[in-house]
Amino acid sequence: MPIRSLVKSAGFFSPEQTRAICDAFDGAWAVIQSSGSKFTTPALAPTSREILAKRIIGRALEGVLSVAELRDDAIAYLKSNPPK
Repeated sequence: MPIRSLVKSAGFFSPEQTRAICDAFDGAWAVIQSSGSKFTTPALAPTSREILAKRIIGRALEGVLSVAELRDDAIAYLKSNPPK
């Protein structure tokens, strides 16, 4: 099995993909923070950030690597699936 297939099947990302994921997460959190959302309160922020991160990584594993698409999808997902 070629290493590229092995890495992709194991769920690892290339440096470029990792950058897109990080940029999407940072962008999503910045939007949430600037909106004054309740998701940024000390009680909800850790879980909110976890929801964003898991959604972005999950979508990236599906092949979505547009920073804007990952960011916007994660924000919409958080709003639809708020922390408890």
